[in-house]
Amino acid sequence: MSTTRTPATLWAAIGFATLGLLGGCAPMVSGSMAEGGLSAAKSAFGALSPTAAGADERQKRIQAALNEVNIGDDIQLVLDKIAEPPHEKTGNAQGYTCYEFPGVYSADEAAVLMAREGKIVFYGNSRCSDEMRSVRGGEAGPKSGEISAGTSEIPAD
Repeated sequence: MSTTRTPATLWAAIGFATLGLLGGCAPMVSGSMAEGGLSAAKSAFGALSPTAAGADERQKRIQAALNEVNIGDDIQLVLDKIAEPPHEKTGNAQGYTCYEFPGVYSADEAAVLMAREGKIVFYGNSRCSDEMRSVRGGEAGPKSGEISAGTSEIPAD
């Protein structure tokens, strides 16, 4: 009995084998298995992160106070709930006051409360320097004598 294989039969066998391999790898190629693995890793590491949900009493207290904040609330009531002085308190000529509490969301992420006329106008994960910069001059641009980002001009004296 002679078994002669034609090139067409050989190519068909290779084709079926290739399709079988690709079919088995399709979930990985499409990213669904990779995404599932990434989600599992994120949740596992998030659970181990000491600051993800407030590892110490200070973080829990500040996060709980911020979770109850609404724009327009009285700033003093929120500061009383936080029960610690801010690390940084800054103000500007436009009447904004910024309160920064470092290490609330992570080791390098601070909680910020920004108020004007005693009422909260902003709260969240930021830095007072960034928030004060955004309200300085009403976003109109650089003040006289300041260099705006992206220019190399030197202000005239």
